[in-house]
Amino acid sequence: MNGLCSRDPEWKKAFVGYVDKESEITGERFPPMALSTVDLDGRPAVRMISPRGFVGDGFLRISKEDKGQWTSDVLTICTHAKSNKVQELVNTNDVQLVAYLPHTRIQIRLGGNASLLFHPDNPNHSSLSLDMRQRVWPRNETISDNKGESDPALVNGCDVELDVEYIREQAYHHHSPVTQAWYSWPPPGRARGADSSLYPTEIPKIADKAEMERYETNARRNYVLIFIDVNKVDIVDLKQSTRKIYTRRGDTTWSVQNVNP
Repeated sequence: MNGLCSRDPEWKKAFVGYVDKESEITGERFPPMALSTVDLDGRPAVRMISPRGFVGDGFLRISKEDKGQWTSDVLTICTHAKSNKVQELVNTNDVQLVAYLPHTRIQIRLGGNASLLFHPDNPNHSSLSLDMRQRVWPRNETISDNKGESDPALVNGCDVELDVEYIREQAYHHHSPVTQAWYSWPPPGRARGADSSLYPTEIPKIADKAEMERYETNARRNYVLIFIDVNKVDIVDLKQSTRKIYTRRGDTTWSVQNVNP
């Protein structure tokens, strides 16, 4: 694919800066966020989630060949394949997320479209609609600035191959054993069964090897990575009494407007 890509938008710089300041106090890599969807009856549904980070950042390398040279503005979250939010997002992929950072007194609200990546064994696996090549760029842009037009891989972030299954696997592997085990459980929101063996706390601690492998397989099959293609960002600084709204234009650039808090 050719064409210009996103380039480190100001809202992401601000987002990361505020989160880093908050994490110095809390020790959390990412703050909890509230995710709002539309349920199948057309009513709002909201729950707390823990973002996995931006594609290309941290452990979310875009491929095995990526040594940390790529970044993006695509935020990731995850869920169980049989949770209610999956059907809600398949039906209506418009979402909003909001985080409040109490120590820095920053509110961040993100609006965008969700695209779901299922395990290859899931019938919905091929439904991923987001082409993230337009949302990825070289982390060190000074490198691309010093290269000639003959090196499109650095001049143009679109000309890069992404391994989305590799990204999903990295996200899964960086959960704690307790969280990984939860993905092997029966569907969320259903009546809890009396059989405690259905709810392992850590899969590696299951004594029977065949059973352990079955639970591990189920957990990986139930793991869904959700990519949020952000198109609007609203950041309120309550200490400074400022508010900025960033809006993605039809291309890959952004507009910003200062408004009243």
